Amino acid sequence: MNNFNKHASISEKATFSMGCFWGPDTLFGSLPGVIQTEVGYAGGTTEQPTYRAIGDHSETIEILFDPDLISYEELVRLFWENHDATKDRFYKERQYISILFYRNEKQLSVAQKVKAEVEKRDGKELQTELQEYDVFYPAEDHHQKYFLRRFKKARGAVRELFPDEKSFLHSTIAARLNGFVRERASLSDIKQEITDWGLEPAQLELLLYTLNNLRW
Repeated sequence: MNNFNKHASISEKATFSMGCFWGPDTLFGSLPGVIQTEVGYAGGTTEQPTYRAIGDHSETIEILFDPDLISYEELVRLFWENHDATKDRFYKERQYISILFYRNEKQLSVAQKVKAEVEKRDGKELQTELQEYDVFYPAEDHHQKYFLRRFKKARGAVRELFPDEKSFLHSTIAARLNGFVRERASLSDIKQEITDWGLEPAQLELLLYTLNNLRW
């Protein structure tokens, strides 16, 4: 049982802070090649931050992706295309600032390359911090797949396919549906995509049946 996740022989992670994390969760979660998304807090020194006591951390999204289907560079370009990193966002201290967390020298090199290209193209200096990845603290459950939670009937029907809340929140199908309700992707595209996820036949049939009978 793979919890309805896209199968990938190799996976990598990307971690970004780009303002409120609800929107980026729908953006990246809708992309073919993204396996899983999770929102949380990173970049600071406060231990065990929460939404109400975030300390010096920033709202952050962590993305598990299949590099055979979507590259780290593509994700980095989407990161800078989908928030204004030229503005000073310290009005709430560090909660909404722009940070790219790199996990290795390859990711840093890609980030520096794209950053230079964007700055040259737009003629503006990006305020994004390039910070070595340290620790990521997952946000509270009610922030995970935030927009999908508004559709209680549909969410409940899909949730029944999973043994627990955590496996549901970490599933590819939850990421896709969270993007769908914000019009990032179509339901027909999702149905077509899941046939390539490497699911067992019984899983695929059950998931398609559930999607075909959702009541929003």
